[in-house]
Amino acid sequence: MKKNKNLIFYKIFFSALLFFLFSYFSLTIPSDYDKDILINLRIPRFLTLIITGFSLSTAGMILQLLTKNPLADPFIIGTSGSSMLAIIISNIIGLKFYGFEYFFLILFFSVSATLISYRISVLSSSQNTSLLLSGIALNSFVLSIIVLFVIFSRDATVNFFHLSFGSFGYNEYRIIGYSFFIISILFIIISFLIEHIKIMAFDEEKAETLGVNTKRLKLVVFIIAAALTSVSVSVSGIIGFIGLMIPHITRKLFSNADLKILFLINAVYGAFFLLISDLAVKSLFYPTELPPGVISSIAGSVFFIWLVLKREKRNE
Repeated sequence: MKKNKNLIFYKIFFSALLFFLFSYFSLTIPSDYDKDILINLRIPRFLTLIITGFSLSTAGMILQLLTKNPLADPFIIGTSGSSMLAIIISNIIGLKFYGFEYFFLILFFSVSATLISYRISVLSSSQNTSLLLSGIALNSFVLSIIVLFVIFSRDATVNFFHLSFGSFGYNEYRIIGYSFFIISILFIIISFLIEHIKIMAFDEEKAETLGVNTKRLKLVVFIIAAALTSVSVSVSGIIGFIGLMIPHITRKLFSNADLKILFLINAVYGAFFLLISDLAVKSLFYPTELPPGVISSIAGSVFFIWLVLKREKRNE
């Protein structure tokens, strides 16, 4: 037991060291550059990256735990796409950016999409497969509605390309501060629910016998996952597959860690992955800025196929 704790500590220490090292490279600018670049571009970009990584990796983990589906991810089950549709609609009708009505509309769309995908899967005999199929169908429907807006609205066209491929730049400190406030509240709520989530993920029937209201817990957790996804999409657009890959990586590396610690590590690893991706894009493709969603989608697609093949081999 002590050996396992020491190993987890060393892994956490090494991960934190790498995270701070890459953060330094992300924020450092050449001495001959204007300091305004650091204040107005580098720092907002870095903070947006952290928000996105924290939000998507946490949303993916709680969805996978709650549905007992290792392939669950906000991008796959339609939550991200519905958030994008809500943002496009809000911009067309002129809702104030990051006002109450703006975020409520995004949250309503993302929660509805998540619950629809889950409810369809519950009605099926193969819940794991149906969750993916219903999410794919919902994504196709949402994309069709978005295309209609794109055809008839020039503003929707600009928003569509910005949101579809993702971007970590051009966010104001006011928006970043608002986003950090929201995800901080959501993380606090998760910390209070973590033990119930842990029991329910292990055995739903046992959770009910211990007094856990599983239906209400599912609803609350789905709303939290949708809210986290909404924050991410609203500040950086759609960054796919982070919620799928990162929880698997952290569970593999920290299999013996307590769930509370695992949630925190998972959030940091989500930001760490995006940090590495961002540095790779800026280094390898400079001066062209490759959208971050391209990198995550390529890596996520390969990872998704590997997971599916692994599950099929296990079921043989």
